[in-house]
Amino acid sequence: MRHISVQTASRRTFQASTALLLVSAAAATAQTADPQPASSAALEDIVVTAEKRPESLQKTPIAITAFTAATIARTGVSNIADLAAKAPNVTFKFTAPISGASNAASVFIRGIGQTDFALTTDPGVGVYVDGVYVSRSVGGVLDVLDLERVEILRGPQGTLFGRNTIGGAVSLVSKKPSFTEAAGNLQLTGGSSNQLYLRGSLNLPLAPNLAIRLAGSSKSRDGYVNTAFDKSSPYYRSALTDLGNENRQAFRADLLWEATPALKVSLAGDYSRVRENNAPAVLVGVTGATSPADGPIVFLYNVFEAPTTTLPGFANGQYSAANFVTGRNDRTYATGPNGTRLNAYGAALTLDYALGGGLSLKSITAYHHESGTFARDGDGSPIMLTDNIDTAYRHQQFSQELQLTGTLLDGRLKFATGVYYFRETGSDPLIVAFPASFGLLNISEDKVRNSSYAAYGQATFSITDALSLTAGLRYTHDKKRFLTNQTLTITGPGGTAATGAPVGTVVPLVPVNSNVSNTFSNTSPRVALDYKLSNTALVYASFSKGFKSGGFNLRYVVPRAAVRDFGPEKVDAFEVGAKLENRARTIQLNVSAFTMRYRNVQLTYFESFGAPVTANGGNARIKGIDLEFKAKPIDRLNIGLALGYLDAHYTSLVAGLNAGATTPEQFITLNSKLPNTPHWQPSFDVDYTIPIGSKGDLMLSANGRYSSLLYNDAQNSRFLRQGSHAIFDASMTFTPNGTAWSLRGFVDNLTNKRYIVSGDSNFGIGFHEAEFNRPREYGASLTYRF
Repeated sequence: MRHISVQTASRRTFQASTALLLVSAAAATAQTADPQPASSAALEDIVVTAEKRPESLQKTPIAITAFTAATIARTGVSNIADLAAKAPNVTFKFTAPISGASNAASVFIRGIGQTDFALTTDPGVGVYVDGVYVSRSVGGVLDVLDLERVEILRGPQGTLFGRNTIGGAVSLVSKKPSFTEAAGNLQLTGGSSNQLYLRGSLNLPLAPNLAIRLAGSSKSRDGYVNTAFDKSSPYYRSALTDLGNENRQAFRADLLWEATPALKVSLAGDYSRVRENNAPAVLVGVTGATSPADGPIVFLYNVFEAPTTTLPGFANGQYSAANFVTGRNDRTYATGPNGTRLNAYGAALTLDYALGGGLSLKSITAYHHESGTFARDGDGSPIMLTDNIDTAYRHQQFSQELQLTGTLLDGRLKFATGVYYFRETGSDPLIVAFPASFGLLNISEDKVRNSSYAAYGQATFSITDALSLTAGLRYTHDKKRFLTNQTLTITGPGGTAATGAPVGTVVPLVPVNSNVSNTFSNTSPRVALDYKLSNTALVYASFSKGFKSGGFNLRYVVPRAAVRDFGPEKVDAFEVGAKLENRARTIQLNVSAFTMRYRNVQLTYFESFGAPVTANGGNARIKGIDLEFKAKPIDRLNIGLALGYLDAHYTSLVAGLNAGATTPEQFITLNSKLPNTPHWQPSFDVDYTIPIGSKGDLMLSANGRYSSLLYNDAQNSRFLRQGSHAIFDASMTFTPNGTAWSLRGFVDNLTNKRYIVSGDSNFGIGFHEAEFNRPREYGASLTYRF
């Protein structure tokens, strides 16, 4: 019955959306019959480069959300995660499960993404900075530092981007140096939780054809998860009183040289530093206290160690969850290791050469490096269940891309084509300390060496002045290599029970010096039609295929005969959409309806004894709607509404998917929900500017977003189930007339609503932890422009 009802609901959704497109398009066509001049109250005309050429957002037949520098400044957003939350059907999380890192992005667009941060697993959504792909989620919660705009593209984007991306793309475009005048700005923000942000930028012309732009930021803020132990307790740790804090700095420099009228040379460098405590994890549940079938590590601790402990929380030799699950989202009994330490730097050289005849050649050469350590008490209790230390995380990437763009046939043919090379290396050695009754996991060597070659191209041909056909093709060849040494030192009878080895034995979890590799190749097409009903109404339909290569599982707890791999996932996406506005450009409506066949879905879940596993789980169908509405009915009023709707469900699952589960509660079934795919995600953004006589302007702003029920993991754990919730922010900004400064006061999370952002539910070991959002906070920002 469920399957039938989903199909029926999907048909109704698409019938309604199609009707909406036709009615709206007809209305827009009718409006243009009586042209009216654009007024000063017109909405901002946003120019994007999603198709590798500057074009108005309303003329680009792609589902795309764009935020300009003015929008970013008006909303006061300081990082990409908060900004992306304003786009329909986008989920951008600041920490990935089990990472413990305070800056490890997990991004989903239209239900496609990846929750694991491991080096052996690729993200499902590509993040790009000035065309350079950011391959790893660690360090991926980027500061919106001196940006010109942010473009969020939904659906497969392989025919336009160097690195393949199956779910969508988040593209950050920085402001470029100007040759004309010296200018800059400074902003100081202070507020609750001892918030202190300082950021600024400076543009300096060095010669008539040479300029540099510098930007930097420093951010500090207290955390919001503190220890539940009193200072007089022997288990009190001062370092565990500030989880979720901020202490990060970033710097960027862009040098632009116009070597000749035809050649522009851009050299950019960046550096960032993070010195923070853990992501704000709290223990939300414990299982396995009395049965080995539900939490083996916790059970073994009870059997072999609990009777001898003097810790509170034990009764009759059994681990008591009630004592260490605080029931509060800002308290933890954790006493283990803690901290995020990250350094990152990189450089990119871009050569842009106008060949003449409407052709342009661009070369982008980039290098980036990250290194750091991450430590966490994975069980959130004062006893030794799992203490994790990533001892020496290292990652570096190099990419080279050549793009040829242009127009031919008197402008009727527009195209973009390119070749791309990418190489990355990295290592993530790890130590996991289990109870003495079990053992010590040591991943002493964990190295990846990956490469990718690709060729892509897309061309749009204007069949008539109104009708255009777009066709694109991408070829990808990825090679993945993984070298690992992983051992479990048996320190107690629990380890003997799990492995059969006596105490003191060092058990290889995979064959010593496991050196595996695999290659993945794919050809992905895209075809689309768009039709201009008028100068203010565009409708389009497209079909595209997406691809993400497979990889290897990074971590093991019990011995395996070989490194476990997983295959690539694919998606077939069909979409129809419309972009509409009135002649005066005071109203805009962009809407798209889509259906996707999602195959060999890469799912990450926990199996017996707590090892996180990524495997191809089966196939799914995802249908939905993206809708964005903007209006400027009068000169000083801006209204923005967005709506995301998703209907996602599994259509088949692979045999043996639940073989590693210890209880039925862990099973993934056809009734399970895909992770991070709420049905509904509406949001609004409104601001109104009030003239204060001759003194200046006061802008009042409010925004809010809502999410229906979602699950934070593939196994739909009851501990990570997040019910529907809404978040509201408000601010007011005063800008005096004739001055260069402005003052903004703000309140974030006005109603102090708390919800689960991320987490891991580990039935194999028996603990379940979650990271919640920040509580209500307030402050003020002073901005000076010169």
